[in-house]
Amino acid sequence: MKIDKLNLPIFLFTIAFFLEGLDAFSIFNIPLSWIGVVIYVLIFVYLKISGTRGYVFDLTLIKYFLYYLTLVTIIRASTFEANMPEYATTSFIEFISLRILKIISFYSIVSLIIHFIKKKNVDYVITLVAYVSVFISILSLYSYFSYIFDFADFTRSRAGTGGWSQPIRRACAVLRNYGTFREPSFLAVWVAPIIPLIFYLARKSKAWYLISIIPLTSLVLTRSLTGIISIVLVFSVVVFIELYKNKSLNFLLVIPIIFIFLISIFGNNFGYKFPALDPSMCPPESADKCDCSIYDDDQDLAKNSSNIYQSVFERFSIISSGGIGGFENIDILGEYISTQKFKIFGEGLGISNIQYSPQFSEITKQVKDGSLLYRNPGQIVSFNNLYANLYFSGGIVGVIIFLIILKNIFSKILMNYGILDAYLLCGLLTILLMFFFQAEEISSQLAIYFGLVTMKK
Repeated sequence: MKIDKLNLPIFLFTIAFFLEGLDAFSIFNIPLSWIGVVIYVLIFVYLKISGTRGYVFDLTLIKYFLYYLTLVTIIRASTFEANMPEYATTSFIEFISLRILKIISFYSIVSLIIHFIKKKNVDYVITLVAYVSVFISILSLYSYFSYIFDFADFTRSRAGTGGWSQPIRRACAVLRNYGTFREPSFLAVWVAPIIPLIFYLARKSKAWYLISIIPLTSLVLTRSLTGIISIVLVFSVVVFIELYKNKSLNFLLVIPIIFIFLISIFGNNFGYKFPALDPSMCPPESADKCDCSIYDDDQDLAKNSSNIYQSVFERFSIISSGGIGGFENIDILGEYISTQKFKIFGEGLGISNIQYSPQFSEITKQVKDGSLLYRNPGQIVSFNNLYANLYFSGGIVGVIIFLIILKNIFSKILMNYGILDAYLLCGLLTILLMFFFQAEEISSQLAIYFGLVTMKK
């Protein structure tokens, strides 16, 4: 198909989604992922001005939710006086504006998905998203195998969180040395939610079962405990839901679980533990951070094992044996929340991260060889938990509105439940579970699912 015959908004949306998958790269110091976010908004504005996108009543509550977060952020920002952390890469105004831009893009994506489905159909949009996901997975696999077979990897041009260069060989831990994202865990958050959609397409064409191996392998090689276990758990849950509803086992929903385990075992043939690096590659951290023989605990030992299956599932066993508190970030957040006043309206997007950063440093500091060592000193720290971020940014009011939106979305899935709904349910549950342990901002994938659920029929 020639480009001039493509619908321009759909073509630009595809480009934007692809750019979001290139999180480790920038042009003229502008991250490509943020260019993608801007493109979403521009497409939405164009369609709105041209009058080709009509009012969609289903999105009213989502719109008011985003209005609320924006209003709280602007009001809090107008009276905020604290200084930005030492290694912040943007000014306060820029940082807050980017947070607001992100939520505007969320509404834009939901609206665009609805518009595209009206213009085409649900399967067309799902296929489009799946192809981009597979392509990003291929690029990430190239990045991984470049270390094993010693050929040139991509030049990562985006600065790290603290402003210093972030080449892919910078850190020792295997989890930081692979993919088109700044960290492999970010790659897992991006690609895992699309996997259920790929298995839905496999119900239409068996070729997609073969294609699914690409993003699944990409996900497994990230060693992301959150991503891999989320896929296994949510498909298992939906299998039991189907068993309860239909009184029969839907084997097709078991296939992704089988594929995950097989690829995890097969992936051991490509397991690679990166060697200790030159201390000059570690600024502003101390040289000992580049000695990969230094591990804090059994979780680190498992995480950095060359055995991928052990790296994921032994780590899961270690963490699960300690209950929910076994997830380090949950304990940190719990301790922080216990020291704060109850939030009714919140502190605003981004502002809550700035306020959290010094307390995070105090909670996570360690004493080694008689010296205090701080984690992420001088940086703006993420909550790595959407629900905590919503609570601190929008207060309990924001959390309640978000939960009402989720309740409405799940009601739409369960109403006239069909084949597509099973995979939409898997994808949504994957996103919401990963939000609890990794991501902290409402994502493009969540927006895509909201649009798909709204227009599934």
